[in-house]
Amino acid sequence: MGKRLLVLAFLAVSLGTFASEAVLLFAIGVHVEPLGVTAQGFSGSPMRGRDYRDLELFQEHVRYLYGLAEVVERHGGVLVVQVQSPFTSVAVQQGNPVLSDLEARGHEIALHFHEEAHLGRNPEQLTPEEWCRAMTEEIGLIHEAGVKGRIRYWSGGNLYTGVLEAAVCAGLEVYGDWKHPRRQEMDPHVIGVNPWRPASGPDPDDMSRFAAHDPDGPVVYLPDGMIDPDAPRKKRLLVRRRGPDAWFEVLAEYLRRSLDVARPDRVNVFHITVHPGEFPLEAIDRFLTEHVDPLVEEGRIRWATFSEMADAFAAWEETHPGVDPRGVIREESPETGCRGYITFVVNVHDFVNVDESADTLLRLIGIFERYGVRGDFYLTGPQVYAYLEHRPDVIARLKDSGMTISYHVRPPHPAIPGFDRVLSGLSPDEVREVFRDYETYRLDLRTGRLLRDQPGGFTLLTQIFGHPPVVASVPSPKWRDAILPVYAELGARMTLLYHETGTDPAEPFQWVHGLLVRPSDFSITRWRAPGTQKELFWWNMISGPLGKFYDPLERLHEELSRWNYPRPPFITVLIHENNFYRKGYTPWLSIFYRDIKRRIPREPPYDLDASDPSSPRSPEEREAIWRAYEALVAYAAENLCVVTSEDIVRMAEAAGGSG
Repeated sequence: MGKRLLVLAFLAVSLGTFASEAVLLFAIGVHVEPLGVTAQGFSGSPMRGRDYRDLELFQEHVRYLYGLAEVVERHGGVLVVQVQSPFTSVAVQQGNPVLSDLEARGHEIALHFHEEAHLGRNPEQLTPEEWCRAMTEEIGLIHEAGVKGRIRYWSGGNLYTGVLEAAVCAGLEVYGDWKHPRRQEMDPHVIGVNPWRPASGPDPDDMSRFAAHDPDGPVVYLPDGMIDPDAPRKKRLLVRRRGPDAWFEVLAEYLRRSLDVARPDRVNVFHITVHPGEFPLEAIDRFLTEHVDPLVEEGRIRWATFSEMADAFAAWEETHPGVDPRGVIREESPETGCRGYITFVVNVHDFVNVDESADTLLRLIGIFERYGVRGDFYLTGPQVYAYLEHRPDVIARLKDSGMTISYHVRPPHPAIPGFDRVLSGLSPDEVREVFRDYETYRLDLRTGRLLRDQPGGFTLLTQIFGHPPVVASVPSPKWRDAILPVYAELGARMTLLYHETGTDPAEPFQWVHGLLVRPSDFSITRWRAPGTQKELFWWNMISGPLGKFYDPLERLHEELSRWNYPRPPFITVLIHENNFYRKGYTPWLSIFYRDIKRRIPREPPYDLDASDPSSPRSPEEREAIWRAYEALVAYAAENLCVVTSEDIVRMAEAAGGSG
């Protein structure tokens, strides 16, 4: 164990001081299933009719554990072997030293707890004390099998809201591997690479509280990494069709994604899980040789047990008190010493080109993080569903990055002019009730109706991200006074009355229906250049013959030089994610409108397969836009105060304003 203690000390020092390049802590977990009758007298699931009373099966799995340990040790790695009865009880009866041997070789021994195998049917109806007794008994059997060290980590009990209380009672303090055991799916809330302390036990219907960080929480949760939510379910099918190497290629992709989002100012973790006999040892050896060893050599990955990961996180917490482990570290307050307050607003709405939209958000988050600032991402309910269904990595990335989340709407939402027939003839109170439904349930884009068995709108974003979006607006002035109070009740704190300019230089903070009006003295979005008749968006012009007049950074310098008021200006840099990769019209325009000017809405049902009226930008155009945008972010990070709507609300409240 001396080697592992040295590694732990090294981890604590290196992660506490933060190297310039992010490091991912890595381990291989092993789940030993309850094959047979457990110590509590309940039956676990046999393996093709065999259980651990069949000593031949028991010895097969023992040999597999020894062989797996040898493979991992050749790569300088470590296992976290998670066991339960009847494996442990058979090991005690047979005097088999496999667990104590693995512990002596530096591997961690932990608890795997299939609740129904130890508590019977409907274990969620039992008390935490009853769970604690069963967990304590299982931990006792691990020690009887020869393990001397403290058992700190467990997996299992994922549907029980009291599992944290029960585990702490049993002496456990590190948790991981959450998935819904019946659906074989992970919840997007738990996907990521940064550990945290859950604010409450898991609730499979709403994991937002579990995903919220409580600095005083007694349990550290270790996420698996950037893994698709349906990964547990599709693993078996993939292996059956294409063999084990196909699954390890998927794991290599998850590893790559996890490295992409790992941050030098955080503890980052990733692990894979196997079962005794599940994969040929040669496949695991190839995965480590081809994908893990080179990253270890580069210093991008370090092996660590789960307890060591938790200890590294605890060491990080000591040096970063009060910092959200999944959020952004701020070097200084955005409220003081600023030449200007600049907000990078990203309006997100392209459900037609989901992958391009998703990749754009990932690149934007990377840029913001590179310069230590936050962006303000405005999402629609349908767009969040598109990501959840096709690119859940974006949802996880938004959550892990600590970017600000706001909310906006697009057709066929009734707050959009021309799509408000459902509100016609209603009283203000009736409008509010109908609108509340549209912000509670899922909007069917094909019919324009609500799917009342699924969350949607503002409520969906609140559930997914664990807190209400900061900004919400009503595009149609006709309904604004009736609807804004609903947003305030749902938890919004800011709204829009204008997009790019319109703030009173003397009184920047204005409130309406309890919501702060987003201030914007000027924007770096569109303007008129010499020889043009109207204002044009800079991203459409930067690559053309007038490109020198549409450099957004030069425009920022010009606007700042013209600002003559005593207070710093509020500056909005607004762009839609599709502006980076598409040009012409909005990709979904033909679905909802008969004309390009959006004056004649279509009637439902809407054709979601309607042609995309936009066209792709050339690679050269795309990179020109990205270069200009990043230069703007870099300058702002160095010379201005980059703020989001969340920061501005705090500023307004500190100035004595309120709704």
